[in-house]
Amino acid sequence: MRSRLIALIGIVLFANAGIAGENGGTLGRHPLTIVEAVELALRQSPTVLNQVQELKRTSGLVFSAQAALLPQLTASGQYQQLEPTLVSTSSGGNTPFDLLLLPQGQPLIIKNNTTNAVAVPLSSFFNTTPITNSWNMKVTVSQLLYDGGAALANRRASRITEDAAYYTLRDTIDLLVQNVRTQFYQIILDRALVQVQEESVNLLRSQLDDQQSRFDAGTVPQFNVLQAESQLQNQIPQLISAQNNYRIAQVTLAKTLGIPADRQYASDEPLPVVGNLNVTPIKYDLSEALVTARANRPSLKTQRSNILANVENVSVARAGYQPNISASAGLEVTENPQSNNMRNTVNGWFFGVTGSWNVFDGGNTYGKVKSAKALLEESKVTYDDSVRQVELDVSTAVDNLRQSQETIAASKKAVDVSLESLRLANERLAAGTGTQLDVLNQQTQLTTARSNFFTAEFQYISAVAQYQFATATEVKYNDLFDESGFHPQTLSPREAKKTLKSRYDSPLDADKPATSKAKRISLTPPQGKVSFPND
Repeated sequence: MRSRLIALIGIVLFANAGIAGENGGTLGRHPLTIVEAVELALRQSPTVLNQVQELKRTSGLVFSAQAALLPQLTASGQYQQLEPTLVSTSSGGNTPFDLLLLPQGQPLIIKNNTTNAVAVPLSSFFNTTPITNSWNMKVTVSQLLYDGGAALANRRASRITEDAAYYTLRDTIDLLVQNVRTQFYQIILDRALVQVQEESVNLLRSQLDDQQSRFDAGTVPQFNVLQAESQLQNQIPQLISAQNNYRIAQVTLAKTLGIPADRQYASDEPLPVVGNLNVTPIKYDLSEALVTARANRPSLKTQRSNILANVENVSVARAGYQPNISASAGLEVTENPQSNNMRNTVNGWFFGVTGSWNVFDGGNTYGKVKSAKALLEESKVTYDDSVRQVELDVSTAVDNLRQSQETIAASKKAVDVSLESLRLANERLAAGTGTQLDVLNQQTQLTTARSNFFTAEFQYISAVAQYQFATATEVKYNDLFDESGFHPQTLSPREAKKTLKSRYDSPLDADKPATSKAKRISLTPPQGKVSFPND
């Protein structure tokens, strides 16, 4: 029995919860690696797919906005045919009076209400054939000449909004990668904790068997057997809970990856993964990380773009104080209104200039300008708050890295101490100088120490993912999206190229659509902000 306990302790010492190649039910042909999980998420994650469609929507808004600056070519035509009776009715019937004409060389004679004058209908001098067919064709070219700069500002705002959608996609990718990495290693952690609980249950069951054998031999009281059985039964619910957490972690990742539900719930191990909780320490500096995060975080670039777009929206609103002038020209061909012959046409050109100016609009434009300015200030406040949130994310990630590093060292020491304590407790029990309670307590301490150690390793891996997300410095999986082409099929080559560019650029760069004036305005703090020396 003593040799059996020593062998089990050896398993506790050398077993790793993340042994590569561990198999169960499989997804497809083999368990997923972390790289395969991220690749699958980048291809079909609903959050990425939705953001790709958002890119296309904002791109369509750019075309709609710049259409107002381009000439508009419009062709129109009309054909009409009426029943002759409708034409007669609409024309008012026959001519209401006739002309009286005298025969040549005769004087006018009126006698007994009669006269030698001849009545001649007036309608005999005109074409009385009703016009039942009519048609015309017109081609018009129109061009906006001046609208106070509204069209130009609206186009700039739409282009800025399109850039913001690309920054949002980059932020979506960063957040997705962090979530997949965290959920993936959560599965490995839960698998490790299951193994810890299984080994603890096995140790306690062996202890129960040992005490039962000793009781049967009459060397220990029944109390020892009951105590060992009580400890075992208390440990089994913890094993059941660990197994349930393991399954939940798998289906959680499956949902993030967009895996169908029939695969998720087909077995007790719906999404097996392969990997281990290997900790690779990284170097970090809080002050440098804060500077990097402020410059790189895509969410901040999105907020800055929103400010720039709202500056342009103020210009759009102000344009209501200015006149609106447009010109149009074209050609028109129409059927001769005096003929029923459809080939008898008249044609010609036309040109015109139209202008309007709201001299007084009841305060409508004033209200729009005031509203646009308020939205501009709101976007500045939102950006300022987002900067503070990013700083909090970075400092939290750094603190978590520091804490998990220290916890790993402490829990590793606790595992070593617990192993040695368990060994000594077993030796003392075998020599008759120790008690069974000492052994059971040390087994519990060992289980706790191993659980703390694996949890600390997971927390460090999670903190690394959190730190790289907070500072936007993750490279490996972003390269998969950009260079290896693991992105949704709905992303066109042009959009993929622009997505790669948005990874490094800034909305304040010289080649961006916002004007220099708008960029200066966007850099001013929001109204009411109190300045501090370190701002």
